[in-house]
Amino acid sequence: MRLASRLRDRFIPERFHSLATELFKFGSVGCINTAVDFILVNALLFIGPLKAKIVAVVVGTVISYFLNRQWTYKDRSSGSMRREYVLFFALNGVGLLIQEAALAVAKYGLHFNESNPDDRLAFNIANAAGILLATAFRFWAYRTWVFTTNEPDGSAEEREIAALEVAFSDTAVITPDEQQMEALEAAFSDPAATPPAPRQPAEELETPAAKR
Repeated sequence: MRLASRLRDRFIPERFHSLATELFKFGSVGCINTAVDFILVNALLFIGPLKAKIVAVVVGTVISYFLNRQWTYKDRSSGSMRREYVLFFALNGVGLLIQEAALAVAKYGLHFNESNPDDRLAFNIANAAGILLATAFRFWAYRTWVFTTNEPDGSAEEREIAALEVAFSDTAVITPDEQQMEALEAAFSDPAATPPAPRQPAEELETPAAKR
């Protein structure tokens, strides 16, 4: 992890550090799940590639949730763990459909047979293609809907500007009247002239009697 941080700091711009770290952790979890997936699919291929894939994805989804929750997205909170868990499995269901489609193309479109040892490589290639497509979808979906951030929208600069606007929202803006504008013009044209005194806010000019 320390080596990965050094490589990130050296080759990746600072503004992308957070995303790069997230991608590294997500990819590490993905490698673990990919190994589990290939082991289970090849071990259960005798029951059919589509059924074997369902078992592999269910097992991988459980592993993936806990690893991503406790490591990749540990600093993010979506509020409700139940909502997060349901969304995670629902989106993994979409990922499963993507991977099943890749295997279905190999079996029914290209007519490979799981009973034929020579076709095992073809199923593994189709499986790898499905995993890549599903992984790209999952990474986008997890960040968008599952492990969401609680930070407000907008850049840090926009938030600072908004905070300054709130801080100065009660400050009175005093504009000079016509007479003062004429006096200012005269002062600029004649350096010896005395500039006019700034006009005070109406609240400060009111006397206690006037307020009563």
